[in-house]
Amino acid sequence: MTTITLSKTETTILLAAAERGGAIEIPEATKPATQQRLMGRFEREKLIRAEEDRHVLTLLGYRAIGLRPPRQKRTEDGARKASKRTMVLELLGRAEGASIAELMSATGWLPHTTRAALSRLRSAGTLLLKSSREDGTTAYRIVAEEHAAPKRRSRAKQVEGEAAAAALA
Repeated sequence: MTTITLSKTETTILLAAAERGGAIEIPEATKPATQQRLMGRFEREKLIRAEEDRHVLTLLGYRAIGLRPPRQKRTEDGARKASKRTMVLELLGRAEGASIAELMSATGWLPHTTRAALSRLRSAGTLLLKSSREDGTTAYRIVAEEHAAPKRRSRAKQVEGEAAAAALA
């Protein structure tokens, strides 16, 4: 495997592209001859590829700057496919939320995997509201923090809070 040595400018341009999802943009202040030289080198080293009206980083481009490329699969028509986590968040973000069956259908997961995903979301701090629909199914939806029910405090914490308030009075 050949290693590619990049200048500071080349590294900066490729890192900026990685932050933009892979789209290459050379600063306008760069002279046209320098822009041509940079783009020529990137293409020759196969660090970028032309895509419609822009150039994007390739797998080698990401590796040259020490990053892993974003993992996005493509569908048959070439469009990028949403991750399962994104699908789950979109379904839970709807006003009616989503049932376990709907989440299973969208992701292809088994029931225990779907419930585990909900648990991971909760442990990451996402507030989920569990409610019953008219047809009797249980639906889960993401709730904004200002609409969430107040958290319960233990009796010891409540007594401490009352004692502190009494001391200040």
